[in-house]
Amino acid sequence: MLSKKFDLEEVIAKRNQKVCGFIDLAQKVDSSMVRLPYMIVCGAEEGPVFLADCCVHGDEYEGAEAISKLYHEIDPAKLKGTFIGVPAVNLEAFNAGCRIAPIDWSYQDMNRAFPGNPSGMITSRVAYFYFENFVKKADFNISFHGGGNGLYLEPLATHMGQDSEVGKITYRMARATGMKVQWQIKNIPFAGGLPTEAEKAGIPCTVIELGGQGVRVDHRDEMIEISVNAMKNVMIEFDMLDGEIERVPEAELTDVEITYIHTDEGGYHKMRVKPMDFVKEGTICSDIVDIFGNKVSEVRAPFDCYIVGFWSYSTIHPGNWAFLFGKPL
Repeated sequence: MLSKKFDLEEVIAKRNQKVCGFIDLAQKVDSSMVRLPYMIVCGAEEGPVFLADCCVHGDEYEGAEAISKLYHEIDPAKLKGTFIGVPAVNLEAFNAGCRIAPIDWSYQDMNRAFPGNPSGMITSRVAYFYFENFVKKADFNISFHGGGNGLYLEPLATHMGQDSEVGKITYRMARATGMKVQWQIKNIPFAGGLPTEAEKAGIPCTVIELGGQGVRVDHRDEMIEISVNAMKNVMIEFDMLDGEIERVPEAELTDVEITYIHTDEGGYHKMRVKPMDFVKEGTICSDIVDIFGNKVSEVRAPFDCYIVGFWSYSTIHPGNWAFLFGKPL
């Protein structure tokens, strides 16, 4: 049974404080616990509840470091409302350095599991606890993702379009983040994702995607700073912090719908393009070369598009994501 000893509303009712810790959710074979970490800053004044999370996929770390950095930077006396940071929703996957939690006996992608199931496998149970006890009690949510161990993703923010009240708030959030690439995800091609399930519950959720394997060394601090600024900007947008947002001029924004393209064959993934190149339909974006050095396949652009993300690991398996192509809106 999942823990019922944590009451978020009771914690955030106490103003002008910082608290952090773990929530024990279930006991494992070795008697250690499946846990959920949290960091909460309760402002001196009442205001909105802003939730930021990361590592729904355990190998996507940039946002996790940003959340802990912001937690230490925020002065409760200058905050209106509450900042909640959950740096690793999927802590089992985070510890293993994997996209998914190895504790489950079959593949369980947490970002296909929301709003969760209290009677399912542990990934689904954790998703349920988090959704019920954190997401539903927030006024708005930023969920950080990234390229993880295999992909690189250009920094971007998602929104749900402007056809609903929730969608309009996600649009405001995305525009405030400072991300130059804006991804409208009204027609995302899978079920159980946090932003779509949050929208159903009336909670605006913006996903920030950035980084991955290709930026572990050279640009790691840059990606963390981008993430910290995005959260600060959203809090300024909704009057939780004082300050001015340095907005990206509309002319410099790139609004896209993203299509994932999978490979047909495996081999070395030899890139011909760079991040945010604009390519024409039919352009060869990468070659697939077998272990003997023979070209066996290629990946072509399905339409005129931007290179928003790509598989950055040296080898790629058949069926893996090779590219995220951004079709201009």
